[in-house]
Amino acid sequence: MDVRKTVTDAGYIAIGLGVMGAQRAAARAAALRAQLDSTSECLAGRGKEFETRAREAVGRVQELGSEVTARFEPLVEQFQARVAQLPEQVVQAVEPVTALVRERLGTAAA
Repeated sequence: MDVRKTVTDAGYIAIGLGVMGAQRAAARAAALRAQLDSTSECLAGRGKEFETRAREAVGRVQELGSEVTARFEPLVEQFQARVAQLPEQVVQAVEPVTALVRERLGTAAA
């Protein structure tokens, strides 16, 4: 058995295994890069989709706010007008009662 040939063969085997390991690592790195690129593109697309939907939602909420304001503004004005009339209506409703009480108290005191 030739020791020199055995050591040389072992060296070639070690170098071959090292080269195969480096190639496999490079292939895995390329596959991971491709997957990462794909994921990044997907996330970027979803981010844009989310941004579009968020803008649409904000637009809808603003439209709804305008519609609510348009519908309720006349009701608020009507309510304010009725509330402004309440003191006068209360005075008109109480005056006859007050007159009746004064009349009865006047006749009772006499």
